[in-house]
Amino acid sequence: MNDRFVIKRYLNIALILFWTLAGTMVVSLLHGKYMDEVVVYLIIDLIFMALFLFVLEHNRMHKSISSNKETTFRRILHGYMISWMLVLISSFMPEFLKPMLAIPLVMAAFSTQGIAICVGMFLSTILCLISGSAIHEMVLYTLFILFGCMLADALEESRFKLWCELAILAISTTLPALFYYLAYRETKMSLLLFGALEGLVIDIFLHLFYMRAVDEKEAEISDTLDDMLDESYPLCRELKNFSKADYKHAKRVSRLSGKCARLVGADERLSAVAGFYYRIGILEGESIVSGGIRIAQRECFPEDVIRIISEYNGEQELPSTIESAIVHMVDGLMKKLELFDEDMMSSGWNQNMVIYQTLNDFSTQGLYDKSGLSMNMFLKIREYLVNEEALL
Repeated sequence: MNDRFVIKRYLNIALILFWTLAGTMVVSLLHGKYMDEVVVYLIIDLIFMALFLFVLEHNRMHKSISSNKETTFRRILHGYMISWMLVLISSFMPEFLKPMLAIPLVMAAFSTQGIAICVGMFLSTILCLISGSAIHEMVLYTLFILFGCMLADALEESRFKLWCELAILAISTTLPALFYYLAYRETKMSLLLFGALEGLVIDIFLHLFYMRAVDEKEAEISDTLDDMLDESYPLCRELKNFSKADYKHAKRVSRLSGKCARLVGADERLSAVAGFYYRIGILEGESIVSGGIRIAQRECFPEDVIRIISEYNGEQELPSTIESAIVHMVDGLMKKLELFDEDMMSSGWNQNMVIYQTLNDFSTQGLYDKSGLSMNMFLKIREYLVNEEALL
């Protein structure tokens, strides 16, 4: 089976490991560390990376990383590279003034909050160890990481953006001065000034970079869905080679699901893609549901597509979204119509009776009770399918 995403995933993982080891080496050399100390830091890197990569793979298998609106491995790599650049810059900064608050914001823009916390805590710890920071400075940066992740979550909503920027400015200004006082029992006005400047720089970063990175999450999912409907897509070609009949069925379900979704204001592209790959589990030669989930996860399908595939035919889970309900309706109807020969379906009256009976049966069984599909939507879709001349 063509698993084109696996090679890219492993390449990104290898680059994350490379950046970790190379970054630690560079920072260690900048601080004049002896070779035995560097070896210890590298061992710590390897232990962290072993656990971190396990967490990444675990999240991927549980649909948190699968070319969805949160993150991909490529985006994690980009955020990780930028974070290490911030660490290198921080290594030249005075104590208590390292811009560690920016790291969780960067990682959250490219990934999830959980990943942002893991990366932020590790990078701040390794930097403090190499630079010989006091316990007060380490605690300060730990708070920066936690506060940064909390603010990143709120930044997703534009109405909170100004408040988050003010909070970043206040945190950057006050906390370094407070922790410096706890460490040395004295105050420095320069800490307040440089802390405020650091907060302003981070706020500028938010305006120029953060929201653009968040918007790219939305664009990326659209590009991925477009690629998946292209006939040159490897899995699309494989389904076509596997069975012409199943390929035609998938094309029909995809086309009609997209039209039905547009009719009721649902996600047209998602419905079309999920409709095409709804029965992709047949390639595994066993349960369509479990096989489909396994293929979708291996191929890094978007999370919403995986969810719809996992709800195939309501066997394990009932449709949980409008798009899932639409795909279920169209797939079930197409399977019913394809059972009859052309002579039986030559009469429009016969076909309409099959459509009415099939869709009404789905509705009365309560299959769409959890999907959010209203009765008005159901009736619109049913009427469209009845009047559609090119169902087959």
